[in-house]
Amino acid sequence: MAKVKLSKINKFYGSVQALQDVSLEIEEGSFVVFVGPSGCGKSTLLRSIAGLEAVDSGSIIIGDADVTHLEPADRNLSMVFQSYALYPHMTVRGNMEFGMKVNGVPPEKRARQVDEAARILQLSELLDRKPAQLSGGQRQRVAIGRSIVKNPKVFLFDEPLSNLDAKLRVQMRIELETLHKELGATMIYVTHDQVEAMTMADRVAVISQGVLQQVDTPMTLFNEPDNIFVAAFIGSPSMNIMEGVVDRNGQGLKMTLGRQSLAVPEEVLQRRPALEGYLGRKVAVGLRPKDFEDAAITSDHPADQRLRAEVLHTEALGFEIIAYFDVDAKPIISQEALELSDEEISAAESSTTRVNARFNPSTSVRAGDAIDVAVTVGNAHFFDLETGLAIRA
Repeated sequence: MAKVKLSKINKFYGSVQALQDVSLEIEEGSFVVFVGPSGCGKSTLLRSIAGLEAVDSGSIIIGDADVTHLEPADRNLSMVFQSYALYPHMTVRGNMEFGMKVNGVPPEKRARQVDEAARILQLSELLDRKPAQLSGGQRQRVAIGRSIVKNPKVFLFDEPLSNLDAKLRVQMRIELETLHKELGATMIYVTHDQVEAMTMADRVAVISQGVLQQVDTPMTLFNEPDNIFVAAFIGSPSMNIMEGVVDRNGQGLKMTLGRQSLAVPEEVLQRRPALEGYLGRKVAVGLRPKDFEDAAITSDHPADQRLRAEVLHTEALGFEIIAYFDVDAKPIISQEALELSDEEISAAESSTTRVNARFNPSTSVRAGDAIDVAVTVGNAHFFDLETGLAIRA
């Protein structure tokens, strides 16, 4: 295993810049996930590390070696792709040992390494089967096993679970986490699925339009996003972000969203002192779905921390109810998102924000109900409307 250091990586495809000054340090033995929407540059960055794409400028250091201009075979990396790429005429053992065989590894050593990888991946009983006799999850484990036997410095994964069904993806996520702990290896994983990123990674690198937006632990990304893009991308359902104004209200603070106002606890200003400079100005206000509740079933929120709303739609998920309602405040969507989604462009032109809220399953609200919605205002996030950056210290 080895540390990976990327410095000012730039990559162009003609006039299109796929990666812009990407700098990142990946600690030895860590599990780092690159996440972002389709076309953001995450796979290009992974392929650049692997040597499958030549960078236009910048450097790639693996361990103590500068591998920027080395061929893929000389970087001592192993990559698992979205497609299994197994030889259909070979057995599981044959597929796993093929690379070693080509490189002249003695048969006894090949057998030992395949047997050990098969033990780790629970493939020992399947070594004599051919790919057609395996399930999708088993084939992916074979592809991973083929990487393990190479004993690489770094494992690279390019959306390896995207071809599997939802239940199998959950199972494979657990298996990959277990594998990482057992091997203690440096792993870099690419996905567009932020749930995968949040559940598997030590650290997550969020990428948009070739730019590294934020790198941190999953919970820090969730609780303290650096900008509007990260705030909206991390979390499911996504954060509700709308235009609002925070200002003084007598001795206290209030937050105005459209025609309604909410009392703001003083602790918000203590945690985010830079907000003082925005009082009376329009800002982007972010509230996660978990920060709303049906006021009829909670006594934790005073009357001045409630919104009046009409429920438009509900989704009963058993462990929670997702309720949708409108707030007459302009929705705020990052420029990166606008360039990717016609639906979000249309939403941004509206004067109302469609809010999604996670209610306790004991709620009785249904579409068409006029209700009071309790808001945990202390959890609100605030962003500068011009820069999109979080307003904090």
